[in-house]
Amino acid sequence: MDRIALSGYEHSMGILRMKLNEMFSLSLESFDSSIKSLENVDVKIAEMVIKQDDEIDALKREIEEIVYEILLKYKPLSQDLRRIIMAMKITGELERIADQGVNIAQVTQFLEGKTLIKPLIDIPKMAQVAREMLHGAMKAYFDENIELAKKIWLMDDQVDELDRKVVNDLEEIVEKHCSRDRIAQAERLILVSRAIERVADHSTNICEETTYMILGKELYTLLGGER
Repeated sequence: MDRIALSGYEHSMGILRMKLNEMFSLSLESFDSSIKSLENVDVKIAEMVIKQDDEIDALKREIEEIVYEILLKYKPLSQDLRRIIMAMKITGELERIADQGVNIAQVTQFLEGKTLIKPLIDIPKMAQVAREMLHGAMKAYFDENIELAKKIWLMDDQVDELDRKVVNDLEEIVEKHCSRDRIAQAERLILVSRAIERVADHSTNICEETTYMILGKELYTLLGGER
């Protein structure tokens, strides 16, 4: 690229980075708010999460347009091309994280006026780990920190273990006192647990995409079988 083209490319990449950071902030806010709505059975917060999803979807489309423009105008190669493709893939991960926030918010709406069959103990623990993973994954991306990406990727087992515990506890409750209402609530709480587990999975995906962006290698090959 000549100097003028390089300047334009760097400017476009700066905008892409800024928009991606904005989407990260909105997706994290959606997830945090959905958990808060669940813990307090606050349907007003749940409604805000659901309404905000359209804004996140629109931002995803805006980022995609920026990516297409960069690809067509500057025709980047090698690592530059990986950076742009991974930015679009990470945008998809963040959009799906926000979708999980909507799923959790919808469970809050279902629970309004109902007595919980199980105190929310393990689900908030899961959510805290998943939040740390999401925040850490995006920090690893923006800082291009491979070691942090590895650390976050390995945290996924903690969420999987808590997910299994939530599901097993709810199944035991239903087996002991089976009723239509208990089954319906257990199904919704399992859905929440699985939604949080998926947030953690999307965070590990961001770590994998970050690693590939920087090194052109798969993250699991750097861990040598750890996990």
